[in-house]
Amino acid sequence: MNAIILAAGLGSRFGESSKKQHKALLLIENKPNIERTIEFLYESDIEEIIIIVGHLAEEFLYLEAKYKKVKLIKNDFYKEYNNLYSFSLCLNYFGNSYVIDADTVLKENIFEKREKSCYLTILREEENKEWIPITNEVNKLTSIEISGRKDYSLSGISFWTKKDANVIIENYQLYLNKDRFMEKSLYWDNIPIDLLDKLDVYNVKLKNDILYEMDNLEEYHNILKKFK
Repeated sequence: MNAIILAAGLGSRFGESSKKQHKALLLIENKPNIERTIEFLYESDIEEIIIIVGHLAEEFLYLEAKYKKVKLIKNDFYKEYNNLYSFSLCLNYFGNSYVIDADTVLKENIFEKREKSCYLTILREEENKEWIPITNEVNKLTSIEISGRKDYSLSGISFWTKKDANVIIENYQLYLNKDRFMEKSLYWDNIPIDLLDKLDVYNVKLKNDILYEMDNLEEYHNILKKFK
């Protein structure tokens, strides 16, 4: 079992501060957030940790020396292309994998051995537009709804079995073109969402106050308060 952390983005919603420091390296309890995630992965015996870097890539170089399981892959087109392109760089490692957005902040370790593909979801307090999984009677995803209603929504962490990963990889070539990479609204998740009828993906609801996302400075400061 391995983990893929997506950390190539500009973090433009952080404003000027993101030009000097990558949001994944912001301190949570006096430790860069990405290191907290890596150490949780170590605790769970994850065999390999792939980190896709781009913006301020040099800031991440120390991680390969500090953590022997870490491998960095550089996205040279992080300014021009979207998250879809970033993920295409790690397809050779994808399978029996956690996929983690670098702006995800964990209060507890949620990484465990899983037998089924799943999106980890959280119940959000704010009524922002989020990706909400629609499931059938056995909790299997049938579609995704983008809505502002309060409900469990995608958290930024998912897990993919080798079988489901192979289906995604086989179909990824349909998205491997410049026009798709230039669409800023597209994320790698759009591919499995398009393929839900061919995949076996479930909704795993996390308990409250265990996982947060920091999309901007205000959210980062609110998270710091929660940790106090």
